[in-house]
Amino acid sequence: MRKFYTSVLLIAVFVAMIVPANAQFFGGDIEILPVDRAQFLPGAFFDMRVEVRGMEELPEDFSVTINGEAAADFFGAEFATEGWDWDGTAVSSIIGRDLTITEPGEYVVEVTAGDMTAEAVYTVREPQDFGATNVILFVADGGSVGANTAARLLSRGIDRGFYNDRLFHEQFEEIGFVSTSGTDSIITDSANSASSYNTGHKSAVNATGVYADTSEDAYDDPRVETFAEMVSRTRGMSVGVVTTAYMQDATPAAVWGHSRERNSRSRCDFARALGGYEGTLQSPFFTIIPDVALGGGAQYVQAPSVDGSRCDAENYGGEDVDAFMVYEDAGYAIATTATELEEAVAGDQPIVGVFARDNIDTWLDRNVYTDNLESDDQPGLSQMVTSAIEVLSENENGFYLQVEAASVDKAFHPMDMERALADLIEMDIAIADAAALLEEMGMLEDTLIIVTADHGHSFDVFGTVDVEAFNAAEDDLGKRDAIGVYSGAGFPTYEDADGDLFPDDWDVDVTLAWGKVENPPFTENYQVSEVYRSPSIRDENGIAIDNPDDDANGLALGGNLPTGSTSSVHTLQDVPVYAQGPGSEQLGANQENIEIFFAMAGAIGLDPREDMMAE
Repeated sequence: MRKFYTSVLLIAVFVAMIVPANAQFFGGDIEILPVDRAQFLPGAFFDMRVEVRGMEELPEDFSVTINGEAAADFFGAEFATEGWDWDGTAVSSIIGRDLTITEPGEYVVEVTAGDMTAEAVYTVREPQDFGATNVILFVADGGSVGANTAARLLSRGIDRGFYNDRLFHEQFEEIGFVSTSGTDSIITDSANSASSYNTGHKSAVNATGVYADTSEDAYDDPRVETFAEMVSRTRGMSVGVVTTAYMQDATPAAVWGHSRERNSRSRCDFARALGGYEGTLQSPFFTIIPDVALGGGAQYVQAPSVDGSRCDAENYGGEDVDAFMVYEDAGYAIATTATELEEAVAGDQPIVGVFARDNIDTWLDRNVYTDNLESDDQPGLSQMVTSAIEVLSENENGFYLQVEAASVDKAFHPMDMERALADLIEMDIAIADAAALLEEMGMLEDTLIIVTADHGHSFDVFGTVDVEAFNAAEDDLGKRDAIGVYSGAGFPTYEDADGDLFPDDWDVDVTLAWGKVENPPFTENYQVSEVYRSPSIRDENGIAIDNPDDDANGLALGGNLPTGSTSSVHTLQDVPVYAQGPGSEQLGANQENIEIFFAMAGAIGLDPREDMMAE
């Protein structure tokens, strides 16, 4: 017997996904969203859309049933009829919003439109409870097994084939793998992959918190409730977001955002939504005001009239809204430097920290190549994480904290390997510091800690490089012979005499030979760059070519990407997941990325029906 949450208008959406015009949608001329094999917790809210393509109007025999019952009756909801033109094809659609199914089980959705039929099977899972109070999700954006291995080598060192130690998170209780593909492509981006972690649903490239449909409006797509929305709605738990990117970027925004496009307009919208501003274009299920939000992104927080702002007042009804004012009105303390963050933590109020115009500078630039810094008073990841925990832990109902080491990915794209790996080491140290603080507070045993990546890069190490021989070589053949493989590789000469877990010197005699399987045309010298790399640029015809200002003495490596691509890309590989604490045993397997969500929910015994049952 199913139950309904009668105090909320229930509507459901079956949505089609946004992909390039020449791509194929699964389901033929009928698209059902959520998609076939979607999984839910009982009582979780979602929208549902059915698109019928090639019909300007729905036929008289059009029907949508759930286990044989008309969808409107099943959900006790009204469905709206909509239509639009999609790349020259007429689309007729129905959508229902704020729907829920409250009983675990299997539900078969059947659609009929003239001589066309389609089916989707949904599974509503039984809630679990492993007794945790808090959840921390660490995301090394773009991490991989290869990246972890290289970071371990640089951070812990190796002697006669034996690593001197493992990374802190590599010693967790459970290790598994997750597959990262989305609804529209085998290759994912950070938006839909982080969305899967936060909703338990697959999504499409550039989309977060929604199933992408074919309508022109990026904000009308069928939504799925996020983990943060659920724990805020049903438990009164605190929510925190920490990132070394801008706070409105794909991974952090997946905690609270609902939009098909992770573009500037959405980012400005997400910035205002953080403070509960009602003029945003996105439509969350429940307004979430995180207790802590720390990262970069001042350009998306400033009012549209401020020089350097990326926002457009026309998108907000002509209002010249400064998100800082929104945050102040919502009761936040605002920090713009590491010093101000330290002071804010001592206060008794939520915190928004905006520490850079765009992304926070990488560890390598904040600690070694400081001439590159935008500001010399930016916090490191450990300070942001421990500050967040100190604030969030005040809530006796528990907390959810998502932490992103964003520049692992942002440095891997331009093949800036040292910056990527240094930020991965920094995240590992932040994990250790978080665990130590939780133990000091007596909360470690009550906290599930998950460490993973949202998608992979093809990065790996294949040998070492004799730097003197490489730089002295007169041609590419000589440079290639300076690379040692197998027994000729030996060991690199990085050292960590001061014991801070970072190499004392990144410019050493024998470096690592590393690379990726997909690249634009560029050159590589396997040596640390004192400035941020930009290895490929476009010529006057828009074709990617080697950037002569990046690495004049490097080994020429030809491109194998589309001709306009100046950056390497994400890959298909499964990414590792490490877990410790109550419920960690749920993740010691090879599984889909949506299982991160269900593991977090199972750890704390999340049952989204809780507030319904309390009425």
